[in-house]
Amino acid sequence: MHPAKIQIRGFSEAEISKVLKKAEEFKAEVFKVENGTDLVFEDVENARRFISKLRREFRFETRMSTESLGFKGGRGRFLFVYSLRKY
Repeated sequence: MHPAKIQIRGFSEAEISKVLKKAEEFKAEVFKVENGTDLVFEDVENARRFISKLRREFRFETRMSTESLGFKGGRGRFLFVYSLRKY
C-alpha cells in the first residue's frame, strides 16, 4: 500500500468546494497551500478512483510523479503525486 497526494491547481473556489465534498467519501486529508489545495490519500488506488470520478465532472490535465519515502520491511515505499491542472 502506497500513499498518494493529489495537487489541485487552477480550479475556482466553487469547483474546489465540489472537489472537497467528493474527497470526504475517500477520507482524504486536505491541506491548503499557497497555490491551491493538496489532498493526501492513504492508498494510491483510492486516489486513482477519486481522479476518475473527477474526470466525469471537470476537464483537467494530469501529471504523475513519485517521491521516495525510504524503505519499510526491506521494500521501497513511494508517495505517488498527481497534479491536476485545470485548462
